[in-house]
Amino acid sequence: MGKNLAFEGVNELMQVLDGLAGDKKLSNKVVRGILNKAAKPIIQRAQELVSKEDGDLQKSIGTIPGRGQGRGEQVYVGPRRGGRYKGYAGHLVEYGTAPHIIRAKAAGGHLHLRGNVFVEEVHHPGAAAKPFMRPAFDSKKDEAIGIIKDECRIIIESEFKSVFK
Repeated sequence: MGKNLAFEGVNELMQVLDGLAGDKKLSNKVVRGILNKAAKPIIQRAQELVSKEDGDLQKSIGTIPGRGQGRGEQVYVGPRRGGRYKGYAGHLVEYGTAPHIIRAKAAGGHLHLRGNVFVEEVHHPGAAAKPFMRPAFDSKKDEAIGIIKDECRIIIESEFKSVFK
């Protein structure tokens, strides 16, 4: 069986994919599984790039299911929040923060600092960006695309053995 699949046009390819989706061979569940498999190298690299001190953020990096629009499902990769995941500050680490003032929420309230010090506001110096998601994607996207191609090729070739010689 050849490694190169050839179609005369996009319409023919869409007909083949529609036929597979109707037969559950490329159903949303199958596509989501392929996307989750392809996301693994990106997830692993992002976890390697996060500082060991940010253990909660590191553990939270994974796939986030999205709602499908059209063919297949969407899968996002990044810090997860809620439940057992504590990736709430992932965007702050990725993009950094500008210097800013932190004020007490209640009027006349105070912020409690270390050593029993109470103040009305604090001047936060900001934080430098420490990108982890974008570099992980940039370094592993070709590998992820290769996994998607290989998985789809296996399904298509197994369904159309008589077509591909």
